Amino acid sequence: MSGNETVADANKYWRRYYAERFRFGLGTEDILAALMTIPPIPTWVDLGCGSESMLWAIALRAQQLVAVDVDRTRLKILGRFAELARPRGVHTTALALCGRAEPDDFLARCRSLVARVCADCLNGSLPADLTATAFDLVTQFGLLGLCRNDEHFTTRFAEIHRLLAPGGWTAGANWVARDRSGRVQLNRRLYQHAATQAGVHLLFLKRITTADPEFPAVWTYVGRTMPCPPAEPLSHQTEGR
Repeated sequence: MSGNETVADANKYWRRYYAERFRFGLGTEDILAALMTIPPIPTWVDLGCGSESMLWAIALRAQQLVAVDVDRTRLKILGRFAELARPRGVHTTALALCGRAEPDDFLARCRSLVARVCADCLNGSLPADLTATAFDLVTQFGLLGLCRNDEHFTTRFAEIHRLLAPGGWTAGANWVARDRSGRVQLNRRLYQHAATQAGVHLLFLKRITTADPEFPAVWTYVGRTMPCPPAEPLSHQTEGR
C-alpha cells in the first residue's frame, strides 16, 4: 500500500498478513488465481507495492519488476526479503496454489526485482524515470482503495495506466475497509468509469467477501489497454455491487 495513511506500520503489517501462515478466506487466493491468467511479460511495475510484491510475483511471470512506494521502510523490507530469496510460510502455500513446483521458481521471482523507487503514487505526478518507460504490466494492490473520493480514484487510475505499453496488461486489488471514513466508496460503476477514462478494457472485475472483520471485502480486476486484440473474458461472472 501507499499514501499518507495505511492500515498499520510497515513491520506490523508485514507480520500480520505476510508471515508464516497463509490466511485463507481473505481473498488472497482469488487474487493469485486472477494474476495467473496473465501471460509471461518482460516488464512489470508494482505501484504502492508495500513489502508484498514477491507474493504477487509468484503468480506472475515477469522478467523485470520495478517496485514503487512512498514508504522507504516497506521498500527496504521488500529489498531485504528479495535478496535473501527464502520463502516464508505464506509464500510456500502460494507457490503450491500457483503450481510453481520447480526449486528455482521463487528465486527467479526474487531476482526479477531490478529497482525500487520511492514515490507517492496517490498525490502528484509520477517520477520522470517511470513515465519515460512503457511497462507490459501495471499493478496496484491496496493503493487506489486509499483514494479520497470518486474523482481522486478516477484521476489516479488514469495516471498510473499512462505507464502501460499499447496492449499492456493491468491488474490489482483494493480492500474495502469496515471504517470507510476518508476512503473512496468502491463499486462496479466506479471501476468501469475509471477504466474507460484510462483506456483500459476490463476483462475481469469481481467483489470478493472476506473473513477479515476490518476489511470484509476486496475488489480484484484484470484488464488490458485499448486497442488490443479481442480476447474472451476471463470469467462470465459479474458479481458485485
